[in-house]
Amino acid sequence: METKNKLKIRASGKINLYLNVSKNLRSDGYHEIRSIMQSIGLSDELTYKVEANGSVIDPAKPDGIYITSNDINIPLDEKNLVHKAAVIVLDEFRLKGKYKIKINIKKHIPVCAGLAGGSTNAAATLVALNEIFELNIKYPRLLKLAAHVGSDVPFCIKGGTVLAGGRGEKLGQLQDLPFYWLVLATDGRKLHTKDIYEMFDLIGKEVKPKHRELIKNIKEGQYNILFNNLENDLEKVVMTEDEKVRLLKDKAKEFGAFAAQMTGSGPTVFAFCVDLISARKVFKGLNNHADRVFLTHTVPNSLVII
Repeated sequence: METKNKLKIRASGKINLYLNVSKNLRSDGYHEIRSIMQSIGLSDELTYKVEANGSVIDPAKPDGIYITSNDINIPLDEKNLVHKAAVIVLDEFRLKGKYKIKINIKKHIPVCAGLAGGSTNAAATLVALNEIFELNIKYPRLLKLAAHVGSDVPFCIKGGTVLAGGRGEKLGQLQDLPFYWLVLATDGRKLHTKDIYEMFDLIGKEVKPKHRELIKNIKEGQYNILFNNLENDLEKVVMTEDEKVRLLKDKAKEFGAFAAQMTGSGPTVFAFCVDLISARKVFKGLNNHADRVFLTHTVPNSLVII
């Protein structure tokens, strides 16, 4: 099999414009969700290098996967979704033991922050290995492989403005949002998705889904109505543990954002701004209240080979 030697991908994070969560667990133990997801400019950069393994297999790395990163907060072993994605491809195409795959993850997206940093890295890995090994994996099969890695990974393959259903793997492409400046702010706490959903089971309230109305707003360009109806069922749950979420939302609007909400399972808050001048004011203001603040924008895709 012919292979390319090196590939670099820019992998974008995401925000949840809308997240509705069912209280009734599916048969697989996951929650049924309805979410409108949006790709953002804040991204990680992943570099892939592949070489033939030779006859000697490293007992410390039997899968031949070597992960490095500039971020000490991410695991470099099988706990990383990048590793899981790579193993799935190696197993699926009987490549295990034949190659050394060196993956460097240059992180910019905060870890455990509701921005799908791990998921977008995994999505990049599926796409990268498909390119490097010239596997010609068709798009529907790529999405199925992504769903085996994690719930947000299929969205990170697709990117843009998307309605996600099921546990996140059922995707419907929506009309792309116009370009908007965004400010992201997080207090630095790392919230694990599993823990937040378990809290939702205990104290969360199920709300009637309204994704159809929001989709209609997007389709008809009624963005004022859309932004007045952003909602995240996990937000109130997280606020019981992290009061900073409410503060960052309130402060973002005080500094000039026209909409603000927590993304995913938190604790990151995103704020939409009318222009760059407004976004810079919000960015500057939130720097005094948050651990990390990012100035970014909406993008129409998730993965870019560079």
